[in-house]
Amino acid sequence: DVVDAFSVHGACGLWGVIAVGFLGDPEAGGNGIFYQGNQLGTQVFAVFIIILWTSFFCSLVLVPLKLGGLLRLSDDFQDKGADVMEHSPSKAYGQGHEKK
Repeated sequence: DVVDAFSVHGACGLWGVIAVGFLGDPEAGGNGIFYQGNQLGTQVFAVFIIILWTSFFCSLVLVPLKLGGLLRLSDDFQDKGADVMEHSPSKAYGQGHEKK
């Protein structure tokens, strides 16, 4: 995962869902374990449903792309790097374009 999307959105998001089961304050509408509540089971079940939902819909998009050969860059792109081939860092960072 090049941009750490899973660690930021996946892991931290799942922790946020589970944390409500521990820390849910009744004054704020929660029912967490630390407040003698029983919301943790509901939150863990929600995490399970979120994982199923995400896996299913990602598969609907990513499996056809993989089967069609559209999911990865070509070997040439991977060898040279997408920055050089696609994003043109010399133009983006002003290299080679000094004022005279």
